[in-house]
Order: sequence, then C-alpha cells, then structure tokens
Amino acid sequence: MRRFLMIFALCLTASCAPKTEIEYITPDVPAELRTPVPVPKRKAETLADVGVILTDHVEALGKANGKIVAIDCILLDAENAEPKDGCPL
Repeated sequence: MRRFLMIFALCLTASCAPKTEIEYITPDVPAELRTPVPVPKRKAETLADVGVILTDHVEALGKANGKIVAIDCILLDAENAEPKDGCPL
C-alpha cells in the first residue's frame, strides 16, 4: 500500500506542472534581401572587356555578401543571440 501511495503521489505532482508550448516565430526578412544580385552580361572581346566583367562580378559579390550579412543579423536578432561584428543592431 505504501508503494501505491508513493507512486500515486509522484504521478499527481508530475502532472501538475504547467505545460510548456513551443511557438516558432518566423523573422521578417525584407524581399530586397531575398532577391539575387544581377550581373550584367557583356561580351569579352578584349582584355579590357575581361577586366570590366571581373569588376562587375566583384561588385555583385560584395552586394551578395552584404545581403547575407544582413539576413544573418536579422536571424540572430530573432534568436536573441549576440550579434556578430558588422551587424548594425
């Protein structure tokens, strides 16, 4: 009988705890950050044209990396984590 009472008391106290519910929150990422970075198409006829094409690609890469950093900052803020260096938060 003692065992039954102990088990019954444990079950009662275990079921009285408040239920924990998980709520997932989707952070708002602006549409501007979710669009690809365009790179103009150019014909490479001379070495100077190749230099211009490389410059276009380097600029597009810089913009794309900036978008990735901005999205990372938004997600870190949503997770309530410490922002990395470069986040304007």
